[in-house]
Formats: sequence, C-alpha cells, structure tokens
Amino acid sequence: MTSYHLRTYPFPGVIDDVARQAQAAGWDGLLLQDSQNLSPDMVVALTMAARATETITIGTAVTNLVTRDPAVVAGTFATLDLISGGRAMLGVARGDTALRLIGREPPHLAQFEHLVSQVRRYLHGESVDFDGLESRLAWLDPNVPPVVPINVFASGPKNLALAARVGDRVTMSLGAEPAQLAWGVQQVRDVDPDVPVGALLVAATGGDREELREYVRGNASISTHFRRGAEQVLDPADRAVVQAVDHDYELYGHASHASKQASDLPPDFIDRFCIIGEPEECAERLRELAGLGLDHIIIVGGGLDAPADRRLEMDLRFAREVLPALR
Repeated sequence: MTSYHLRTYPFPGVIDDVARQAQAAGWDGLLLQDSQNLSPDMVVALTMAARATETITIGTAVTNLVTRDPAVVAGTFATLDLISGGRAMLGVARGDTALRLIGREPPHLAQFEHLVSQVRRYLHGESVDFDGLESRLAWLDPNVPPVVPINVFASGPKNLALAARVGDRVTMSLGAEPAQLAWGVQQVRDVDPDVPVGALLVAATGGDREELREYVRGNASISTHFRRGAEQVLDPADRAVVQAVDHDYELYGHASHASKQASDLPPDFIDRFCIIGEPEECAERLRELAGLGLDHIIIVGGGLDAPADRRLEMDLRFAREVLPALR
C-alpha cells in the first residue's frame, strides 16, 4: 500500500505541535526541508519531532551531502534513529539553495554517487577510506547498526538512473501528470526493477480553486524549476513555462508564492502540475498515480511565506479529508 508523507518546514517554535498533529491526522511520515539560509536547522527540528511522536517516519526532503559531510549526515541520522526508535529516513539530493546561497554548486553525478556510498558505509558500521585513513562511526554498535533508508530525490533521466543505483528508495519530482510520472517510473525500473519508487507532489484541498492555486504557487515553482533536467518529455508550452521559471528564479524567493518565478506559472499549468481541488477530486487523482506502482507519495502544500497556522490547517485538512479514501 502506498504511504503518504507530509513535507514541511523546520520551525522549532511549532514543529513539535505540527508533528503531533500530523501523526494524529493520519500522515505516515513527517519530512523537513534543509536549507540553512532559508529556514531553521533541521537537526534540532527533527529531534523535537521525534520526541513528540511515536509512530510516524521522521526525516528530510531533502538534505545534501556538501554542506553536511557524509560522516556528519550518517551520525545525525543514526542518532535520530536511536531517538525515534527506528523511525528515521534520510532524504538526499544533489543540492540547490543550501549550496547556491553560499556560493557553492551541486556535485556532479559521479561525486554525488560517491558521497551517497560514503553515507551508506558509515550507516552500516563500515569504514570509509581516505588515502589509507579508515574513517568510521566508532560509537555505533557493530552488532546492531541502524537501519536508515536512503531516499534519493531526482527528476532528470540521469539523476533518476543514479538514484535507482544508489538509493534504498527513489522519489521523483516530476509534477502530478500520470504520463510524466509513468515515464519517471520507467527510468527507474530500467535500472532496478525492485527499488521502491515514489513521488513528491504539490497538493492542497479546498473549495476555492483560485485560492488553492495561490496557496501552492510557491512550491509549484520549485518543482517546476527542477523539471529543467527532464524537459524532453514536456510539450512546447510546458517547456516554455519551465524555461521562464528557470530564467527568473530568485534564490531568496524559493518557495514563495510572491516570487518572480511563481508568477510565471499559468493557472492551467498549476492545475495539471499540482493536485488541488475538492477532497474527492484530489483522492481520485492520487489513486490514479498510486496505481502506477508508487511506493510512497510525499505531499507539500504552502510555501515558506504561508503563515504557519495556515499551513498546519491545510496539511491536517488534506490528511483528514483526502487520505481516508486512499487507505
């Protein structure tokens, strides 16, 4: 059965309450952004979320392996796994704003694959060789290494293939149209027919479609931005939208509905690229996507500039009014 996870932001003043209510509302997991110039530290927030819950998965969507060294990431998530009683999940990608806002660039594919392999070795209690220096997490119990799944997020064909090679799970960021996600699933299956594959979707439910479009516009612009690596499967009109978003992208407007890039999204594009509408409509679209063989679906709604209480209200509404029809 497809699991449904909420992706939100690591604000320490509210995250413990968000985590408790997300668990009670029926979300299977709570995943947090990690972008140090745009939001508070995710490690502190994840610790608070783990302490506030008992059953849901706790993790990232996503962190990177440049601002946080593989040894640091492995140590963090091994610790989180202990604190949470085995509920940690590590979501990683090559990196975007967390790197670009400190003048860094994402690692190329071979570097990223190497970094993921280092994290895996650390988490399994193994050593990582640095020119003869055997580096390991000496505090781990070698008889009971943590079981922290590595969930690799990707969009373009090369990134999807890499994710299928190195990830315990793969999460596609390709929008919400069935044909696009079916294409992504096939890219993964061509490399590994068995690795669990899921999708990150921008979604919200309610009765006012125009209000919903504005609510999800900020995060829709992020997902559109990441489509620039998979433009070959888009029609000319959608390709032009992706190119406009990429051209206008303001790093400090990341996840903001008021950003220049968010204003590039036409209403019909948002309607197709996101899942918005009445609960029954959202459930029907999600049911169709789950039918593609998706192991998990990660839902993100309002952006960074949405009021925290509004985000929580909408996230809980989605869980209570949409998810029961999918169980």
